[in-house]
Amino acid sequence: MPKLTKRAIESFRSNGAKTGTLYWDTELRGFGVRVFPSGRRTFVVKFRTRSGRQRWLKIGTYGPLTAERARDLAKIELAKVVEGKDPATLRHELRNAMSVSRLCDLYMEAASAGLVLGRKGLPKKESTLSTDQSRINAHIKPLLGQLKAKAVTRMDIELFKTGVVTGKSIRDEKLGPRRRSIVKGGKGALTRTLGLLGAIFAWGIDHGHVEQNPVRGVRRFADTQKKALLSGDQYRALADALHTLEQKRDRHGAPRHSHIGIAAIRFIALSGVRRGECQQLRWDEVDALGTCLALGDTKTGASLRPLSRAAFAVIDGLDPTSDYVFAAGPEQKGYQGLPGLWETVQKTARLSAETAAKHRGESIPEAGLLDAVTLHSLRHSFAGIAEQLGATIPTIAAMLGHRVSGVTGGYILKRVDSLLIEAANRVGDHIAALMRGEAPSAQVIQFRPRGRSAERLAETSLSEGVSR
Repeated sequence: MPKLTKRAIESFRSNGAKTGTLYWDTELRGFGVRVFPSGRRTFVVKFRTRSGRQRWLKIGTYGPLTAERARDLAKIELAKVVEGKDPATLRHELRNAMSVSRLCDLYMEAASAGLVLGRKGLPKKESTLSTDQSRINAHIKPLLGQLKAKAVTRMDIELFKTGVVTGKSIRDEKLGPRRRSIVKGGKGALTRTLGLLGAIFAWGIDHGHVEQNPVRGVRRFADTQKKALLSGDQYRALADALHTLEQKRDRHGAPRHSHIGIAAIRFIALSGVRRGECQQLRWDEVDALGTCLALGDTKTGASLRPLSRAAFAVIDGLDPTSDYVFAAGPEQKGYQGLPGLWETVQKTARLSAETAAKHRGESIPEAGLLDAVTLHSLRHSFAGIAEQLGATIPTIAAMLGHRVSGVTGGYILKRVDSLLIEAANRVGDHIAALMRGEAPSAQVIQFRPRGRSAERLAETSLSEGVSR
């Protein structure tokens, strides 16, 4: 039988067998071509494993694959046999290997069962699980889901980075009445999704699903989360926008916007709590005297925080119609409309600025005062004003519910005392004054060195006085 060449292969004919007619290469033992009655020709390799078992392996179809290239590939597979490997078994394992999509599903099943630990060695919270699932569905599965988890390489992760940043996973999908799924991508989304993907592969290594973590060592974009410090004009624009929304009525005379939501935004600005903490705040977590909050479930666990009198005044005027302070909806649970209401606040502030500019005969501003401000910016600004008023880092951490790392952090910030409450009151009163359009000054003490230079200055002044 001749060497398998283009001319020889095209001259081969099938004997009519359904399994095809085999023709072997005279140069490479075990390498052949199978000719089917349909005319299709397939390159194959026959070998025997070290255990004595005879195996077959398909190399590819003639046409897309030339005889020379098929012979090279056959040599690679037969070399594996010499090394004691079974190419057919390896291919079968790879074909049936777990996909990235399946690995993500197993990770989420374990996390939902409380088997994946987060902060302080505790199971992940429901909100975190929801966020993780959203990132998996939005970015990981569409771009990597079909790949075999064991075969994912560093290059695949780099291509994933490019896809998320350039918007390859962007979508705007309607889920139902008043519900949409909007995926925007970008550098911020990539940084957080890479963190999750790395955790999924690390979990896969611990449980024997994969052998390496291709995310390890991949460079990420810096966290560009906005850390705004609102100016006096911005606080006044916020107060004016909230007041405008409170005054709006529909044709039946009913308020057009939720007074509960408006109160919640004021509360965030005057207390520095997170949006989720505000939404889920319960009356039994509020001190009877209005001096502190005892939050049972936050990003950092249970948290005891001082409450400013300005913030307490906001919720003190609400009717306790439910266990939740900011109760809304048919079930009277925590108000969930803050993101949409905040967009309305931004739009109202923008329109107000445009109207004022037209009235003064000035050019219309390109952006409103609150366009670059988020609800979380109110928390950042609360901390910034506390720093301006002279509060120390541990004091600010206590007011915001942040953890203080190190051994010292285990000793302090375990209770709320009068000094901490007074610090919260100063910050809350300062922000309330800014929202009223006032401009209270922060009394910041400047450091002046007391040393030999100061002594010489005093002596010089004394000598000059004597000479006079």
